[in-house]
Amino acid sequence: MTVFPHQNEANLEATKRLLAEVVNEGLVSATVESLDSSEERFLVLSSNSEHAQRPNTNRIRVNLRPDTHICLRDGQVISLVRPNSLQPPVILSDDNGTDVKTTLQPETIFDAMRPWLLDDGADEPMLEEIGKELANSCNNQVEWLQIARSSKPLGLNSQSLDWERALITGHPTHPYHRLCYAQAPLKPFHSKDLADMLTPSLAFVSVPRSDMLISGEYEETLESLLQKLKVPKPSSERLIVPCLTQQLPAVQLYFPNAIVVKTVSQIADALASIRTLKTRPERDFPYHIKLSLACQITSALRTITPWTAIGGPFFSDLLEKFLPETLWVYREVGAITGSQEDFSKAKHLSCILRDDLEAQAKANNEMLVLAAALAHHLPGTSQSYAEILFNLKTPQDKREWLQRYVDCVFRAVLPSLVDYGIGVEAHGQNLVARVCRETGEVKGFAVRDFGGIRLHVPTLKQKGVDFSSIPSGSAVMTDNLHNVWSKVHHAVVQNHIGSLLGALGLDEPSGWTIVRDTLSAVLRPEKSVPGKEVYDFFLGDTMPFKCFLRMRMEGKYRDYVEREIPNVLLMGSSQWDDILANYKPVLHRL
Repeated sequence: MTVFPHQNEANLEATKRLLAEVVNEGLVSATVESLDSSEERFLVLSSNSEHAQRPNTNRIRVNLRPDTHICLRDGQVISLVRPNSLQPPVILSDDNGTDVKTTLQPETIFDAMRPWLLDDGADEPMLEEIGKELANSCNNQVEWLQIARSSKPLGLNSQSLDWERALITGHPTHPYHRLCYAQAPLKPFHSKDLADMLTPSLAFVSVPRSDMLISGEYEETLESLLQKLKVPKPSSERLIVPCLTQQLPAVQLYFPNAIVVKTVSQIADALASIRTLKTRPERDFPYHIKLSLACQITSALRTITPWTAIGGPFFSDLLEKFLPETLWVYREVGAITGSQEDFSKAKHLSCILRDDLEAQAKANNEMLVLAAALAHHLPGTSQSYAEILFNLKTPQDKREWLQRYVDCVFRAVLPSLVDYGIGVEAHGQNLVARVCRETGEVKGFAVRDFGGIRLHVPTLKQKGVDFSSIPSGSAVMTDNLHNVWSKVHHAVVQNHIGSLLGALGLDEPSGWTIVRDTLSAVLRPEKSVPGKEVYDFFLGDTMPFKCFLRMRMEGKYRDYVEREIPNVLLMGSSQWDDILANYKPVLHRL
């Protein structure tokens, strides 16, 4: 079998996410063992059921990094396990403790666990699909690592596109961190196609107006680009809509009246989400172009529903009105989507035009750094970009910078949550740090992508907000305030800040104490009743953990499966030991 360059590194990235995920979701039993003759510790996985036996693989053992904080009760792991806490080797052993195989291939390891998962209610065909998807993610990771070989270290003079491309290893915790799985009728995606996806060609199609719904200033905004590209002007009964050429088979299937009038290449580059494009400077088009793509990337099909497209300009105005000035908004100025009543068809031809904030940042002598990039590092190095960019050399440097950074995040995101019930999805890929090019100080943030925000309708209606223009059924709007708070906790605490703490080596009691103290300083629970309510919710004994694999096994995306786990925000607090002692795992299907 041919072994490609970077294959072992790619295998490890997928495997450590897989092993951490099955533990955090409670799909396996997990314990910690050590050798008497060594300080090494191992995470040991086995079936939750006494009945799920496999003669050749009944245990999986993986090394734990030194100083990893793992909490046990009755010998079982009950705290959050982060992927970067795991390191080679990964060893499969039989019931007698005899080692059978050493491997880093995620699909091989997942295959060894399949009998355990069948006992948890999964079915064989779905598990086979998951194995293929893990292999797909791993193969794509090889290509990303190959691309990274030609990447230069980033610094205070780097462009926003460079920071978008810094996410070489993708999602920080999802086993599908680099999955790209084309869905019919699109042609199958192969890892060698990645370069073309990063600099995609665009097709401009003419569609009857009656087939489309428009929101905001879509036509007026797009017109300047169409003129520069010399796209033929359609009759008054038709519209021009851009799409990815890769998406054309789906467009032609669901929009039979669409006609391709021009195809262009080398005019734009893909951002971190792959389906959002930044036009090149010579095109002088100060907007990002977000397009539908019928590929499963991590956990979702990256099409754009009418809920998201139609709501974008409305939500942009709402956020600009209620968010603090330190949190800029990537305004979605116009959008277009299919007019079919069946949104599963309409979503395949959608386009959102949103502000490109780079010129505004340059005018402020700032650069835009994707927040998720700060927790990443250039492959082959051990330092995170946060350490490099902000010159963090000692543990004290890291703690002091972390306090300033978290304070800036909380002051950008939490006031609107407390006062208006607005929950922005401020995870690392949606939040962009505004960094002063001279001092390296984080001055604020910008937020984008509004399909994942949560809005508490009763609170905002009291503030005079009218939601009648939004199609019914939008997941953005809710009457349950705790759903809004929970969304922010997941995005900001678990994903964004949690990943950063792990990258800085501060995912331990002292690190979470800094986060907890900063949360208190921002919310001031002793002086504000609404602030105290949010504070108490964020510091609940448990927090919901989004179960990616359980959701996949149950065929869910919009409907969540969450598992309550001990709340990492309380690590190092006076009640932490009691929380662990009284913890009871609970699954929620939302």
